[in-house]
Amino acid sequence: MNIPLIFDTCQPRADVLAGTVSESSYAADLEMVLDGTAPPDYLDPDRFFAHTHPTRGLKRLLESVFARLTASPSQIGSIFRLDTRYGGGKTHALIALSHICKSAPTINRLEEFIDSKLLPKENIRVAAYDGQSASATDDVLLGDGIRTRTPWGEIAYKLGGVEGYNLVKNADSSRTAPGSRSLQELIGDKPTLILLDELSVYLRKLQSIEAAEAVNQITAFLTALFKAVESSPRACVVFTLAIDQKGKASDACQKEDRENRSRIVSDILDELESVSARKATLLDPTEEDETIHVLRRRLFEHIDMERAEEVVTTYKQIWNANESVLPAKAETADTLELLRKNYPFHPEVLNTLRSKTSTLKDFQRVRGMLRLLARTVADMYGRRNRTMYI
Repeated sequence: MNIPLIFDTCQPRADVLAGTVSESSYAADLEMVLDGTAPPDYLDPDRFFAHTHPTRGLKRLLESVFARLTASPSQIGSIFRLDTRYGGGKTHALIALSHICKSAPTINRLEEFIDSKLLPKENIRVAAYDGQSASATDDVLLGDGIRTRTPWGEIAYKLGGVEGYNLVKNADSSRTAPGSRSLQELIGDKPTLILLDELSVYLRKLQSIEAAEAVNQITAFLTALFKAVESSPRACVVFTLAIDQKGKASDACQKEDRENRSRIVSDILDELESVSARKATLLDPTEEDETIHVLRRRLFEHIDMERAEEVVTTYKQIWNANESVLPAKAETADTLELLRKNYPFHPEVLNTLRSKTSTLKDFQRVRGMLRLLARTVADMYGRRNRTMYI
């Protein structure tokens, strides 16, 4: 019985095969993309989308955001919150939005992700704030000699330059959230996309310097921002707020043994969750059943699914020949379909990764799986052991 091996059916991507994929290749960083210092896989729009699987959640997000920005009758809202565990594609989705806003005409195969009718025909202003990169203590030097102290100061400058910053200058200097009218004036009637990433991490930084009032102002700012965006016909805000295993707002720096100040941040996160739940459309960029598609797209250049069917057929023949010593579930139609859907990985490989790593505090869902499986594939192909297959 000659069963095709993974070496016969699958061609890994060059960086995976060479074992040169770094940790940063799977750790999306919005700020690095925006300032031009990200790894090529994230910085180059065409390469970024070539490695990205068009998940249902990502396609819904792109369609919803650009329907709003282009004033399409199909728009469903103006505020979107990306809810998922860490490593589930939140920042990746924000990067996809920024690339389309700035580089849509140069991106190949974009039709996989969004209807061309919804692509922007005019310039879209994009302002992004990355809580992971932000400092809670130091002013940020932007252009024109402007120094900002808050997320709203930075966003105002990115949208409107000096003139835009002046609308919130006093609020920025005093670390007091601006009113919705100032923000609405800032946005105006121009197509405007505001991206807010890792807000919970920024809150943790503020809490660490005992800036309790500054922490409270974040909720006031979001409330005012949501109101301003809803009142602006072609404005949209997308933000991330990670959730833990229990479905509660969380952050990557949270400790198991919370001290008093940690509880303050937890309470603020719960308040943010409450505010956003009343206003925002919730989306999950990568749902559980799509994980395999994300893994295959990033790890392999090509998978011969016709040869994969030979593998499934051979498995069935082996099961039929040994049905007396195999469990009943081994030869069901569902089992065969799972083999097809998960090829070249056995379904139990992914089930084990999901179940065994779900309790690990720092394991980051799809990102963590990519790191482990990229190393495994590189090792296997490096040794070319013809008795091995996944």
